[in-house]
This record gives sequence, C-alpha cells and structure tokens, in this order.
Amino acid sequence: MVPRGECTFALLLEYDGRGFRGWQKQPGMVTVQGVLEEALRTLLGGRHSVAGAARTDAGVHAEGQVASFRGPGAPLDALKLPTGVRLLRWARAAHSFHARASAIGKQYRYQLAQVVQDGRALDWARARAALRSLEGLSDLRGLSAPSRNRTPAPPLSKWSLDDTGVLRVEARAFRKHEVRNLAGHLLAVALGLAAPETLRVLAQRARPWMGARAPADWLTLVRVIYPPELDPFRSGNADAR
Repeated sequence: MVPRGECTFALLLEYDGRGFRGWQKQPGMVTVQGVLEEALRTLLGGRHSVAGAARTDAGVHAEGQVASFRGPGAPLDALKLPTGVRLLRWARAAHSFHARASAIGKQYRYQLAQVVQDGRALDWARARAALRSLEGLSDLRGLSAPSRNRTPAPPLSKWSLDDTGVLRVEARAFRKHEVRNLAGHLLAVALGLAAPETLRVLAQRARPWMGARAPADWLTLVRVIYPPELDPFRSGNADAR
C-alpha cells in the first residue's frame, strides 16, 4: 500500500558511465543510484530508495535507463543532477509500477569496432553467423558471469550486427556481464580467433563464462520495455513531463 499523499514516480535517464562506478549504490563510491538518491533528498527531503531497471556496470552508458521511487507528489522539474547524468523525462506512474520488476525487455548497443583500432581486419559476416547459431536456444546461462540465479537466462528476442560493427541485442532480461561476454566472443570470431559455431557451445554450458569479456566503455543501455498498460511514458498512462 502506498501511504496517503505519496506517488510512484518514473524517471527516464541518460548518463555517461565513465564518471560512475556503475548504477548500484556502494559505500564510498560515486554511482548513478547514489547521486540520484542524494538529489532527491535535496529536492524533496528525507530518504527515497530508487530502483533501477538495469544495474549497469562501471563504465557502461545509458540512453534510456528507467528508475522508480515513491515520494510526495511534488513536481521534479527542479531536480538537479551532477554532470554526466540527465533527466530526460519524469512521470507519476501507476502505484504498481516498479522500474525493474515491471520491465518485460531491455535493449543494448555495443560498438564492437571501437575495441579493435589497430588496423586488423574484422569479418562481421562471421560474427553474424555466430549470432545465428544462438537461434532456438531457450537458455543462454553460459554467457553470464557467476551467479546464484539458477533460473534460465532468456534467449535473445532480437539482434542485429551491421557492417560498421554496431551490435544491437534485445531480450526479456540479461544476466551480469552477458552482453560484454557476448561482445568479447563475437570480436574473437570476427578476428578469426574462434569459429562461429563455438558461441552456441559456450552459451549452453552450465559453468560460468571463462572467455573474453569486452570492455564496458562501448556498451550502452538503449531502452527498457514495459507492457503498454504500465509504460509510464506512454500517452494516457501517467502524468508525464
């Protein structure tokens, strides 16, 4: 139950991950969640626990991170965030809305070509063949970092890799380091260091990922997807600004 006078707010954020130790608040470190909660305390008073749709790693950027919190129904236009974080929109959402729990999908972009700038040839057709090998798999847990989560890792619902080396992936959810691990192996395939079919084998393994991991710098959270009836930024669902 939401206390009388409180609202559920949704925030649409973009940030440059280079200035932060990731999304999640950590003692003694500058994180996106930490500076956002401090900005809300300054504007609204009191403590407001903010939930993020994705717990992005240190150095990972966002164009469409969504956060939610509950607080007094005051406008957020005057919210002052530090350099590197920008509030794109805010909305008073449905009481049941939660940035992470309500999400049904996320989209990421990785700029693979930026990782290899020493003139080596990159065969993106080989990398696309590796991605096609994942089709039909219902569990990609082999691509993720060690985790206590024993449930299946959802398959990719959409993907594309163009001839400039820009990878776009969408899934219901992603495990820790999954996109960076995927990007790292695709680079190995594009460089001719691994065969395209090895990706499918690695994705099905029960053991945690032990292969190449691409750096965080070129990964961006593009969009968080919600059911139409809960999307706080869909016209008619909420008081959006």
